[in-house]
Amino acid sequence: MSTTNRSGSTPFGRLRAHYEESRAACPACGHEDTEGEWRVTAAGRRVEYRHRCPSCDAVDTLEFSL
Repeated sequence: MSTTNRSGSTPFGRLRAHYEESRAACPACGHEDTEGEWRVTAAGRRVEYRHRCPSCDAVDTLEFSL
């Protein structure tokens, strides 16, 4: 059992907090965005997490189908 306290009161919020902690480096340029925020959108059975790199404007997208 994990005792890590992640922010977010919903499973989607906790997953977003996890990405903000573990995926701070841009996959395109390697910039470490410690202040970065993942945005989450949900439509129907699709959930999408997106982050835009402030250095190179690359967009990191993770999409899930429920």
